[in-house]
Amino acid sequence: QGRLGRLHATSRFCRAGRKAVRRALMDSAHAMEGEPPAERIADAVSRISQTLGPVPKVCIVGGTSFKDPGSEPLVRILAEDLSKRLGDSACLVTCGMAGVQQTFADACSSGAKLHHLLPTGESSDFSAGVDVQAGQSLEETKQVFGLLGDVYVTVEGGPGVAAEARAACARGARIVPLMRTGGASSGMFDFPPEALQKPPDWPEEQWRALGEKAVLA
Repeated sequence: QGRLGRLHATSRFCRAGRKAVRRALMDSAHAMEGEPPAERIADAVSRISQTLGPVPKVCIVGGTSFKDPGSEPLVRILAEDLSKRLGDSACLVTCGMAGVQQTFADACSSGAKLHHLLPTGESSDFSAGVDVQAGQSLEETKQVFGLLGDVYVTVEGGPGVAAEARAACARGARIVPLMRTGGASSGMFDFPPEALQKPPDWPEEQWRALGEKAVLA
């Protein structure tokens, strides 16, 4: 009887286990039916690129706060000049972050083609520009950002800015480092050394101005 009792208990346990697993599988299937499949990074890049249109994408990269007192006014001057000169012939892109990117966005002219790339469901709350979403997390969004631009302008920055510059440089995007602002943009944090070399087609004086604080913006 003791053996039969144990067999009966084991049988009940197995039946209960099977039912629990089946129920869990059904719940999981229902949950998956209600959620759209995760978008691949490459597909997100393609989608956002189409949304922004067939124009060059100029991405602004920088820290969430300014370390050098001269950097903030420099970013404002750069934003005013770029947005007015480029107009709708290029798209200016940020990740909707405080510091360099917000300062840049705030200073852009009203006619600028300005967009902010953010994780799904988030907004920048910036006073200018249009929010677009890609990625389920900031990490995924930054991956898309690193594959989206044709040109990346870097200001100050730490390891994160250096990593974005490395990713962009590795696929052949043009990097414009404002070396005079210091931090990653001056070569720290394993910033790609090739991005600090003057491109062959750039005038020497123009390239040198990116690194000399004495040169007026």
